[in-house]
Amino acid sequence: MRLFLFFVLISEVLFAQNQLQAVILDSATKAPLEFVDVYNHYNYTSTNADGSFLFTSEGDSVFIKHLGYKPLRTTFNKLYNKENIFLVEETIVLDAVVLTKKNDVYSRIVKSIESNYPFFPYEERFTLRAFLKKNDSVLKLQDLTGKLKRKQLFATKEHSMPRRNYEVELSNMRKAGIKEEDIEFMLGDFTKILDWCILHAPLKKDKYDVKSGVINDTVSIVEFTVKDSIVKATNSNNSGYLKINTENNAILENYLVLERDSVDYEKSGPYRYRTNFMKINAFFEQATNKKYFLKNAKVEAVLEVINIETSKKDIYSCSYILTTQDNFKELNIKKNASVKKDIFKLKYPYNSVFWEKQNQLLLTNEMLDFLKTVNDENNEYRAISNLN
Repeated sequence: MRLFLFFVLISEVLFAQNQLQAVILDSATKAPLEFVDVYNHYNYTSTNADGSFLFTSEGDSVFIKHLGYKPLRTTFNKLYNKENIFLVEETIVLDAVVLTKKNDVYSRIVKSIESNYPFFPYEERFTLRAFLKKNDSVLKLQDLTGKLKRKQLFATKEHSMPRRNYEVELSNMRKAGIKEEDIEFMLGDFTKILDWCILHAPLKKDKYDVKSGVINDTVSIVEFTVKDSIVKATNSNNSGYLKINTENNAILENYLVLERDSVDYEKSGPYRYRTNFMKINAFFEQATNKKYFLKNAKVEAVLEVINIETSKKDIYSCSYILTTQDNFKELNIKKNASVKKDIFKLKYPYNSVFWEKQNQLLLTNEMLDFLKTVNDENNEYRAISNLN
C-alpha cells in the first residue's frame, strides 16, 4: 500500500501543466476586454486592461465568461497557438421607461439588498493594483496581495458602514515610482479605495432618464443618464448602467461615470486642484452561501492641478484595480497594514519568485516599459522602489 501511494504522489507532481497565454477581444469592435474570467475546476485568472491573460492548469477544459457576452467552453488543445480569442456580445434591446412604484427597479434592488449581500464579517484574498500617470507619463505602479476582512459589504439606512470596516494582512507587494520635485500625488488608502469600489448609482426618479432592456433569460440592464436640465444647471453629469439578476434583483455589474466641470478647486500651498472625472466599474458574483461578493472592480479618477504662480496645468490620472478570491473562507487574518495610510507609503519586502509566477493581474506593456525605466541605473529620475 505504501508503494502504491508513493507512485500516486509522484504521478501528481509530474502531471503535465497546460498553459495558455492570449488576448481576449470584442468580436465586433476588436477592443480588448478587461475582467474576463478564464477558469476551470482547478484554476482561475482574468484579463488585464490589454485583454491579456496567462492561464495554467492541470485540467484541459477552459471556460471563458464575461457578463454581457456569450460564454465560451473550450479546451487548451483547441486554443493551442491562438493569439487572440473573440467573444460575441449578447444583443440588448432598450426601451425608455418612466420609473413608477410598480417598475422602480432601484427600489427592488434596495429591498433585496440585505438578502443578497453579506451584512456580517467575512474574509477573502485580494489583489490590488494602483497605477498613476501625469500628463500621460507613468509616475507610480503598485501591486499588493493579501487577505482582507470586511465587517459588511454595503451600507443601508438600517446598517450604516462601520467606522473600522476593513482589516488587511499583506502577503506580497511590488512598487515602483518616480519622485517629483515639487509635488507628490498621494495614492488612496485601503478604506477609501475599497469604499469607492462599491459605490452604486443613486437612481432617483426625478433626476435620471432611464432605459431598460433584457440581455438574456436571467440578466436585465438599466441604463441611466442625468436629465439635460440638471446638467445645464450644475455642469455635472452622471451616467452608467446596472446589470441585474432578474430572479433576485441582485446587482451583477455596476458602471458609473461622474463628470463635474464646475466643481470647486481646493488649495494646497501654491497649487489648486480638483477631481473632475471618476469612473467605477464593479462586478459581483454569488457564492455557494447564496450571498454576493465583489469579484472585480476598477476605479479611475482624473485630477486637475494648477500652479497658482505659473498657471501651469497638469493632469493626473489614477486607476485602482481590485480582484478577490476565496471569498467567505476562514483565512485567519493577522492584520499587518494600516487601512488609513497612503498605500504607496506601506512597506513590505519584494518577493521576485512570487511575482514571476503569479498570473492574476498581468502587467500591461506600458507597465513593463515603466519598470524597465525605474530599474535602469542610468535613468535621470529619482526612483522609489522595493524591487531591489
